[in-house]
Amino acid sequence: MTLKPSFEQVYEEWIEHPSKAYRQKIGQAVHLDETAFADFLQCLRNYRAAYPSIALWLVVDYATFNVNLCEGDRNALGDSIRTKRDLLARIHPDYLLPYLRWRQAAYTLMTLYPEKVRQPLSHTFRISLPLKNHKGLYWWFCMNSAIVQMDAENRIATTVEILYRENEWSRHNLRPVEASLFSRLSQEESLNAELAAQFSLQLAELFTDAELDLVALYARGRSTAEAQAAKKWSRHTLHEYNTHILRKARELFVYDFRNARQFAEYCAERRILQFKPNSPK
Repeated sequence: MTLKPSFEQVYEEWIEHPSKAYRQKIGQAVHLDETAFADFLQCLRNYRAAYPSIALWLVVDYATFNVNLCEGDRNALGDSIRTKRDLLARIHPDYLLPYLRWRQAAYTLMTLYPEKVRQPLSHTFRISLPLKNHKGLYWWFCMNSAIVQMDAENRIATTVEILYRENEWSRHNLRPVEASLFSRLSQEESLNAELAAQFSLQLAELFTDAELDLVALYARGRSTAEAQAAKKWSRHTLHEYNTHILRKARELFVYDFRNARQFAEYCAERRILQFKPNSPK
């Protein structure tokens, strides 16, 4: 078993290093302009007053990852959240990498379809995660992230994180880590299909070809005996592959799938894992 990387290692590899060059080029925010931005903040305040389930919201300077504004229940997550790093450090360690994989898929969409995705307040990235509260306990929070302002070159200048408190997290109350995009435009379904496809590309790199073939067979409804015959494996070999698939599935989704077949069925239903065209029939 490989050692789990530390938070510092994950933050450097997935956040700090890949975004550094981009963030250094970010200029002054121009859209939303100052007046529209002030109106947006007032809307946030009014919205939280109307919906007490909102624990807090944070406005983040994307160039520095500093939290410029934080309003709501400041004790919900313990000490004051001053940076994006502080917020990510509150995520349960088992959920950090799964979250960052979904996040990377969303940012890939911004690169592929900037005219569709990189628009202030048009799209919201949603994901539920267990975050550590002020008592040191983990609670489910729905985290809604959106672009608020752009600079003159259409680079992200300001983002907002709105956290909705849900219920206490427990290892007996797990749910697969999933993300989605809410769009104010008319392309939500296609964007979520693209999000799942980008996430799938990452997952495909973490499974061997033989593992993907087996998952594809299960996803098509093949029985264990039929899968074994199709792969020409011994029962022992099939068991080994099932074990490896299940271990990876549990790590990637932080969910206690019963077996590799249930994982395959889950992927097929959510259209999360894309199978190779030459996967066995």
